[in-house]
Amino acid sequence: MGKVRFTGALAVWWIAGLCWAQAVSPPAPKNLAQELKALHESVEALKNTLQAQQREIETLKQQNDAAHAQAPALPPAQPTPQVPPPPPPETAAAPAADKGKVTQSTTPEIGALVDVLGYITRDKTDEEGNNKLSVRELELILGQDVDPFTRFDATITFSDFEDVGIEEAYITYLGLPEEIALRVGRLRPRIGKASSVHRDQLDTADDPLVVQEYLGKEGLSRTGLELSRFLPQFSKPLTQELTLGVMEGGVGDGGHLFGDKRRIPSYYLHLKNFWEISETANFELGATYLRGSSGNGSDGDVNALGVDTTFTYFVTPRNKLKLQSELYCQSRNDRVLFTEDHLTLPSDNEDPWGFYSLVDYRLSPRFGIGARYDWVEPVNNSPFNPRGEDTAYTGYLTFYQSEFVRLRLQYQYAELADGKDDNRLFLQGTFAVGVHKHQLK
Repeated sequence: MGKVRFTGALAVWWIAGLCWAQAVSPPAPKNLAQELKALHESVEALKNTLQAQQREIETLKQQNDAAHAQAPALPPAQPTPQVPPPPPPETAAAPAADKGKVTQSTTPEIGALVDVLGYITRDKTDEEGNNKLSVRELELILGQDVDPFTRFDATITFSDFEDVGIEEAYITYLGLPEEIALRVGRLRPRIGKASSVHRDQLDTADDPLVVQEYLGKEGLSRTGLELSRFLPQFSKPLTQELTLGVMEGGVGDGGHLFGDKRRIPSYYLHLKNFWEISETANFELGATYLRGSSGNGSDGDVNALGVDTTFTYFVTPRNKLKLQSELYCQSRNDRVLFTEDHLTLPSDNEDPWGFYSLVDYRLSPRFGIGARYDWVEPVNNSPFNPRGEDTAYTGYLTFYQSEFVRLRLQYQYAELADGKDDNRLFLQGTFAVGVHKHQLK
């Protein structure tokens, strides 16, 4: 009886729980189609709301643009000024006149180049440099841009057996119209090839005999004024440069073209023509005119003409062939008298001339060989000399350790106008440090 009552009670509670769960649960949707329809209607309502809001935003933007167009323009915003740091104590009280000045580096470009030469000759004349190893020349090179239009360059020379000298000290001014460059001071005039460059830029240990005899042992270096300009290009492969200058009288050490009167000026004109024949070859032709005084006659009694040619051909990017030649001829109105055995005769060469030809071949970037032939009539050649000219045959071997170090061995056989023959041996070492404008080639 008790079990029946317990089982009946459980059944009642189970039936009551089912009724309560049914009462609190939400009614299930009738079918899936009705649920999808309701969801679609909700999405459409949200889409219409977004479109209405977008229309309101566009309306407000148009109203804002119209208001800005009618309002007066405001001045542009000014950048916030940068407060400069206070000047150092030593410049805090600088005068107002110093403001806006062009500044330049306090340290100029400085370099040095030393030329050490061992020289052996059969000539027994006791001259400095004969049969000895010496510092033939030490160049101190200075340079700096003074301002955007002006540059200063100087070369001061020292030597074992020569006084300290100023080889170059000139100002280059580039502010003239028509692209004209002006150089004024002590300079190397742009005439010919060998004389216009420094000794370390030569292909041989010495200058050609024609340059030594007419212009000086190291070429021509005088105080003067020079104007130069590249001419308008009328042919694409041709470049032309015209140079006109006036300088003090005289020539370099050992030269005899002009006399030694510095107060009588000399004049020169040089035209350089350069052709780029191809990517591997070029040719240069130069013409020079010089006019000055011999010191023995009137002003302008010496006129000289010069022609120089240079042909360069790159056989390969590492092998280069260069052929160079230079000729000078003179017209002189002075004749020096020579006396021997009570007989007086004028100079043997009335209008002397001379030339040299050089061939240089770069075997590799480090080694080069070459040869040079010289022939020149001395200006004041004695009529009693057995020869009327000096002739020399030169061969050399060059080792380019780098663009700053070069070693050269050179032999020269000379037949001189006085009848003497000479064998000359040169051993040259050239070393450069610092900043220098004419690096070793």
